Parts: sequence; structure tokens; C-alpha cells
Amino acid sequence: MGKYAMLLSAGPERTGSALNGVEYALQLADDGHDVRVFLDGAATRWPGELATRADHPLRDGLDRAAAGAVDVVACAYCAAAFDATGGCRTEGIPLLGTAGEEHGPDVAALVSDGYELLTMS
Repeated sequence: MGKYAMLLSAGPERTGSALNGVEYALQLADDGHDVRVFLDGAATRWPGELATRADHPLRDGLDRAAAGAVDVVACAYCAAAFDATGGCRTEGIPLLGTAGEEHGPDVAALVSDGYELLTMS
């Protein structure tokens, strides 16, 4: 099976792209692939946004991804830049990197580990 890293940078103003990225990740995982979703840039705002909007169409998909076979993590650097650290922590989304210092994920390491990078913005 394949290994895929979904780099999702579509924030709340780009719901369609975010929905597509999460649905693609779920489809790949359901087919047995190793899938990770990385909330990057404006997408780090999604956990906080969804905490206040239980009826949002992305809520179910992101919840299914995080509860299932898909690792969902966020960039700590971007979360700090978008004032989204609290929302990620409240929703239990792990943060990668160091706020204000180090961007996460390390895409070079992902590629070296055999992951194909997929981007949604």
C-alpha cells in the first residue's frame, strides 16, 4: 500500500478545498493506505472554528479522520501565526514544530520515509 501526506493549507474561507482534502485522505485510509493529514497555514484555524460549529460539513470528516486510521496534526509555527494554537489544543490536535521558530511538518523527512505529498489549498 501507499504512503500519503496530505498537506492541507485551506482555511475556513476555503471550505470546499478543505472538505476535498479530508475526504481524499479518508478514501485513501479506507483503502488501506498509510495517510497523515497536516494542517498548515490557515488550515490550523479549522479545529477552533469547528469547535463552535458542530453542524459544519467538515466537522464529521475531520472527526472521522482523527478518530480513525488517519493521523491529523498541525504546524505549531502556523498555529501561532494564525492565533490557532488554543483551538488545536482544545480539539486534541497535536502540534508539530515550535511556535515562532520551526515549521512542521518536515516534508523532506516525509519524502525520505516514502510518503507522497498531496497538497490542498
